[in-house]
Amino acid sequence: MLSAKLIATLVLLLVDRDARDRPGWGPILWWVTKLTPIVAIPCAVAIALLQRQFDAALLFGAMAPFVAMAVPIKVTQRQARIARGTR
Repeated sequence: MLSAKLIATLVLLLVDRDARDRPGWGPILWWVTKLTPIVAIPCAVAIALLQRQFDAALLFGAMAPFVAMAVPIKVTQRQARIARGTR
């Protein structure tokens, strides 16, 4: 899952912002970069707990509030940028 995020991020960094917002593969890759951390954090916590690595579980758990705040902010910023571009 995180490798999908890495590949999508690299591709998006290589194209300009207009290409990211056009219908097609750009928006899909953009959403992959935002949704994978939401899925990966609980999985990482669960794996750490299963392996009895409580420090790692605590670290991943501490990252969860950051992801929960950062993703909606970036989504809102993108929606505002697209709305400005179409007017």
